[in-house]
Amino acid sequence: MPIRIKTDKFLFVRLAGRAALFVLLILALAACATFPEPPPTGVVVAGTQANDSGLPRWWYVRFRLRRGDQEEAQSFLDLLIADQVLAPVIARNEADIELWRFHRRWPRDTTGHQFSFIFFAPTPVAEVVTAQIEQSRLLEELRSEGRLLEFRTDEAGPDRATDPAATSDPSWPPEIQREWPKFVMGASRMWLGLVRSEAEKNSDPDLHARYRAAEDSLDELWFREANHAFFHHLSALFGYKPVRVIRRDVMTF
Repeated sequence: MPIRIKTDKFLFVRLAGRAALFVLLILALAACATFPEPPPTGVVVAGTQANDSGLPRWWYVRFRLRRGDQEEAQSFLDLLIADQVLAPVIARNEADIELWRFHRRWPRDTTGHQFSFIFFAPTPVAEVVTAQIEQSRLLEELRSEGRLLEFRTDEAGPDRATDPAATSDPSWPPEIQREWPKFVMGASRMWLGLVRSEAEKNSDPDLHARYRAAEDSLDELWFREANHAFFHHLSALFGYKPVRVIRRDVMTF
């Protein structure tokens, strides 16, 4: 997501220093617009694969969204869907959902802009969740406006679908794969809380304007506070040890 700031307020040296800091939390939130979403193993449409075990398994609720008139990603729609469509469903069913998270992406590829709600729950719960999402009036409005190109629910294939670590990056060590879903669920919960808080500050009846403004506010919060609120405290949990980021620099926070 682009960080919109006024260049006369910040020295370029500060920008350079913080640029590397952005990388870590973007990876942690699995919300980077340029990183592809890890595909589930053997995706099939929900309901077409028998699952009578009663065990929780991974499900993907996907919203594929149209770009704007200038071919820009309308990233504020992720916030709108998260707050107005998904938050009430999560609240009603949270006791039955073991793990959940959001994923955001909008590269210029065949998938394009896609916002996903990924959750770990038994099949009956997944059916209830999907039905409640489908009943959203806002979802139908986005579809009729041409902003929502596709809505679907996918079920992870049978190989590791009931493993909580199944949707983690397979290149990570097994112990990180196992624990990462809990971390990113907490990060997603916090992001949703920030979205809701910023949206509530704006009473504009135009939902698109309201969530554009909320996104601008979150961009500023991210730029100002991520270094300490996120990176520093995550670093503290791991004893302030150096970390190798994508640039392959060694840094501490």
